[in-house]
Amino acid sequence: MQRTSWEYLIWAGFLLVCLVLGLGLGQWAAPQPVIGLVRFEGTIDLESAGPLIDLLEAARKDRRVAAVVLELASPGGLATSSENIFYTLLKMRQEKPVVAVIDGIAVSGGYYVAAAANRIYAPASAYVGNIGTRGPRPPDPSLAPEELSSGPYKLTGGSRFDRIRQLELVKESFLGHVVHMRQNAELNPLQVAPEVLAEARIYLGSEAVAIGLVDVEGSRSDAITGAAELAGIRRYQVVELESYLGGTAVPTPQPLDEAVQTLVETAPPDAVFLLDTRIPLPGVLEGTEVDQHLLRLRSMAPLPTSHTLPRPPESSGVAPFPAGD
Repeated sequence: MQRTSWEYLIWAGFLLVCLVLGLGLGQWAAPQPVIGLVRFEGTIDLESAGPLIDLLEAARKDRRVAAVVLELASPGGLATSSENIFYTLLKMRQEKPVVAVIDGIAVSGGYYVAAAANRIYAPASAYVGNIGTRGPRPPDPSLAPEELSSGPYKLTGGSRFDRIRQLELVKESFLGHVVHMRQNAELNPLQVAPEVLAEARIYLGSEAVAIGLVDVEGSRSDAITGAAELAGIRRYQVVELESYLGGTAVPTPQPLDEAVQTLVETAPPDAVFLLDTRIPLPGVLEGTEVDQHLLRLRSMAPLPTSHTLPRPPESSGVAPFPAGD
């Protein structure tokens, strides 16, 4: 029986519909690429940085993860831990996009971490910047040591000038990395000279966008959209990396005063800190032993009376400078 042209057309149309449906079903059933979310909150120290680095490394190696969005709420912390996270993110962005979004604060070491991202988002009211170093005051050379040593710097690790120089070296590395990353930012390059950043100012998010420390004013949802754009994907799944990849969870942050106390107590001796300038370092800025001894003597001395007040010095005949000169 000879088939008519209409029958051939019907069969061709049927096969075409089946093909289209099959392709659509295949795309629907195929696993979608993943944008992984990870949140880091609190101070950056040896304990908190380790699990975050492990999680980021796992995300880098997982082919399902197309991009990572790192949500930061950190006043900074230990310099070495901040640097380690920075280098981990640099390695990741060689293989897949990394987007940072600032939730309230990312200053000092917290901003160091954000600077490694392909793109940085922050709300207008966030705190950003504070690019500088801090550390304990060098020991007073006028005080006798409490133990013997085989060399002049065995107990202190170096002179006061060595300590100042080391703080400056870490600051220059921090500043150099930030300047390099932001000058080469595709979306909103750095608009100010490195000397301006070296002043260690804290900026609002809107100010940070204006000078190029932040790319875009926005929230986490904006950062996710930006990560998908950088990864070149339109259909994707958003997951929390901790639950998606498993492994050691990023520690829950302590209250700020407790976290800073732990940070200082667990840090190596003479550690360099990349910490929000507005947060005092406990036990570090309380003054030297000489200062404390003078305060004790002053507290034990009797208060002067009108009879014991010292007489003002006699005039030498030289007229004082006018006020304001």
